[in-house]
Amino acid sequence: MANNTQHNVENTSLPNEEYIRSALKVSNHNALRIALYHQTRDPSLAAMKVDHLPVQGGALTAHAVAREHREEIREKAFDYLMSGVTPKPLPNVEEAAELMELFTGVAPTPGQVEFGYGDLAVDEFPREAIWHNKPSQDVLDEFEVTIIGAGFSGISAGIQLDRLGIKYRIIDRLSGIGGTWETNDYPEARVDISNFLYQYKFVKNYKWKSYFAPRDELKEYIDFVVDKFDVRKNISLNTSLEEARWDEDEKKWILKVVGPQGNAETIKSNVVFSASGLFNKPNIPDIPGIEKFKGSMFHTTQWDHSQDYTGKRVALIGTGSTGAQLAPQIASKASQFTIFQRTPNWVMPIHGYHDTVSEEKHWLLDNMPGYWNWFIYSNYIGSMQVQNVQTIDPEWVANGGRVNAKNTAMAETLKKYIRSQVGDRDDLYEKLVPDYPPMGRRLVIDNGWYKTLTRDNVDLVTEGIQEITETGIITTTGEELDLDMIILGAGFKVSEYLWPVNYVGRDNTTLEDLWSEDGARAYLSISMPKFPNFFMYYGPTSQVRGGSFHSWTEVTTRYITELVVSMLESGKSTVEPKQEVFEKYNADLDAAMKKMLWTRENGGDGYFFNHHGRVVTNMPWSTDKFYELIRSGDPENFDFS
Repeated sequence: MANNTQHNVENTSLPNEEYIRSALKVSNHNALRIALYHQTRDPSLAAMKVDHLPVQGGALTAHAVAREHREEIREKAFDYLMSGVTPKPLPNVEEAAELMELFTGVAPTPGQVEFGYGDLAVDEFPREAIWHNKPSQDVLDEFEVTIIGAGFSGISAGIQLDRLGIKYRIIDRLSGIGGTWETNDYPEARVDISNFLYQYKFVKNYKWKSYFAPRDELKEYIDFVVDKFDVRKNISLNTSLEEARWDEDEKKWILKVVGPQGNAETIKSNVVFSASGLFNKPNIPDIPGIEKFKGSMFHTTQWDHSQDYTGKRVALIGTGSTGAQLAPQIASKASQFTIFQRTPNWVMPIHGYHDTVSEEKHWLLDNMPGYWNWFIYSNYIGSMQVQNVQTIDPEWVANGGRVNAKNTAMAETLKKYIRSQVGDRDDLYEKLVPDYPPMGRRLVIDNGWYKTLTRDNVDLVTEGIQEITETGIITTTGEELDLDMIILGAGFKVSEYLWPVNYVGRDNTTLEDLWSEDGARAYLSISMPKFPNFFMYYGPTSQVRGGSFHSWTEVTTRYITELVVSMLESGKSTVEPKQEVFEKYNADLDAAMKKMLWTRENGGDGYFFNHHGRVVTNMPWSTDKFYELIRSGDPENFDFS
């Protein structure tokens, strides 16, 4: 059902005219134009030119209404807001398709319309699973789902199950909710995509303080959601799942759990959703002597807030997203800061990364009917652009290129950016330019990384580490560094899916049995043969190539719960992907992966690969293709019993 509630614009409730005009100046003019056109059907708004502006040297494209139209849009919006008219309901799907084409100047495909409509967040609860033939309450009373993990995916699952009237319990080994945002509380921890993309679509117009929220603000958001949907009563924290074993006789999972006081508990659950995530097992570097260091040493996920780095000699091992993010803060206080870099990363600037959302912007999001929805859409459509730099163009490669023209354009632009930041420091420039193309590893967002490296108290070391001693680090060149603190920023062991739980499926099948050949695999990254009634979020090869994490979580939740609904409505006890479906999907995935740059042009020993050398995190499918596969439960590809 569409959410048709809108603000009834009344002149008496408006601030002064100057305030309104200042609010309109900070708008996304294209989003404002589309929202206004839906309300007024003013043909001059539809006729305005949309520029396809090159970003990152033409690698990406921004859809912006031509500059000559912007003052006219603001004036028309001002007149509308002052008119006091009753707003029209938000667009239905057919109307939205027309408006999406006006936004970009390009007609969307049916799949793009459907996914985009979900991101417009028109419906009260987008991407919702529903009953078609709801079973009796007696059946539901005997049925329960256990969700492993209280991060964004687990919370989404709980909310959806609650709407269906299905009992559930969320367990998490951490002491707080939020998953990765509970563990990552290092200095400057911050999301690296806009909050207006990185949010649930079933929560409307949340009042973000920042465009790119720091960790504490993200924690406030998930607390808000948990309380709004009354999920907290179903969450058990400080509760670890030690083993999950399928019982064929009972058609249930037998879960061995350890509670907050070390008390053991056995749970019998009809279905298990694993929402433990990808970034949950810290990677502790295997460096000789690491246990000998007498100073302060900790991983970024276990930040020791009792330790002050002011005036200290500090080393950072690891320069991925976390290391690059926290480095400026450490450098500003440490007496000497030594950064060990194994592989350079491509680092991209984001305009306004630290900006806060102004009162005027909030007012416009609240009071211009439809503007919040189209502002969200503008963030969504921008996120889809990155797919264009990931696919190998055989003709481009045959002519001496590496990936494709857009990827090369991005590389050249980012190299110019490095030079602009480090100036004539050729020594730094040579260390910082990767020898692999952009997207071969995860792009890092610039939080002041390059400027930090130019400080007098900062050294970037690219030599390896021979050993860690009681007092510091010895490099492979024999140089010995005396240190007070070592920060381990080496990321996570992401290929160790479902860590640390021992899962045993049908016929005593373990994950090691299923994944012995070349590592973790699943059907649609979600389910596996011999593991009935078991579903994963962020499973093998699940990292999508575009769109919001939360949106894909919502889509995944709908897919999984629709399969559970099908099982219950059919009076069955188990649901499990067919072996032939699992095998065909993975054969198709392997073939598609050969067309992606990760297979041919990877960034070295990055987290995309497992120890077999196979990509196990990223998926090869375009967002259109994957949405087509996962848009709704596909019971024909599963065995029910």
